[in-house]
Amino acid sequence: MTEERLARLEDELLLIRHSGELPVVAYYGALHHLTEDSTGPRLTLTAEETGRLQQAVADRFRRILLRDLDPRLRHRTVYRGLERCAVNWRRWCAFCRREGLEPNLWRGAIAAALEAFLARELADVAGGAISSVDCGAARLAALAADLGLPRERLPEGWEALCPPA
Repeated sequence: MTEERLARLEDELLLIRHSGELPVVAYYGALHHLTEDSTGPRLTLTAEETGRLQQAVADRFRRILLRDLDPRLRHRTVYRGLERCAVNWRRWCAFCRREGLEPNLWRGAIAAALEAFLARELADVAGGAISSVDCGAARLAALAADLGLPRERLPEGWEALCPPA
């Protein structure tokens, strides 16, 4: 790989890694710029190069999901909530289906983070805090199931954290 080709790929990887909430849009933008855009280099990407771009998307989604399951961030502006976490998990799975990838690379880590988040939230609410859970019990149960976290592993009383339907 030439230095110029590597630099162009690295630029796009950087954009995906810092793409905010929509790494998929950044990925397809990178593909378009690198391969089709009249102002781009019009490369034919190798499987390895495409894989690196996809890995950047995976890394970004993982960071987004774990951010929204970090109880230390609940009261900061960077926090987006469990509703957004569920949306982003669905976005990640849809991206994987389109690209022929396995969505479960770090599913267990996300499931463990959800379980820990709910346990911490329950403890904080028991101590007088107001619940930060922003999605209904059905949505939360669906996210847990998608993550392979059976309902019986969710902490007792988790439904009370959810706003009324």
